[in-house]
Amino acid sequence: MAAKTVKRSISMTPEMRDLLAQIVAKRDRDVTEASLIREAIRQFLDEQSDLVGSRRHFQKSLQLRIDRLESTLTFQMNVLVYLLAAILADDSAIDEAIIAAKRDGAALLAQIDAIRDLKDVQ
Repeated sequence: MAAKTVKRSISMTPEMRDLLAQIVAKRDRDVTEASLIREAIRQFLDEQSDLVGSRRHFQKSLQLRIDRLESTLTFQMNVLVYLLAAILADDSAIDEAIIAAKRDGAALLAQIDAIRDLKDVQ
């Protein structure tokens, strides 16, 4: 754990102080009021998704970029398929590619979803 070098002073109501003391009393001996306050501040800061530079902000912005790229790629792939269909006189090659994509697409999407789920857990 990083050394604690910055000190801050806070004020709270007597009710908050009493509740904090009750929580400390229910925890292990090594848990202090200061450690609980630090934990609460750390949790609050971690949940600030719109705070630029936070881990959550980075994950959220990266996921948005990936989603946009995936959408763009899908569009471009559709354009290529239509261009190939227009260029090739033999529609059977395009039909076979579409059938293969339809047949294997569900498995591919399931793999993509599984990877996303694993990343969400981390």
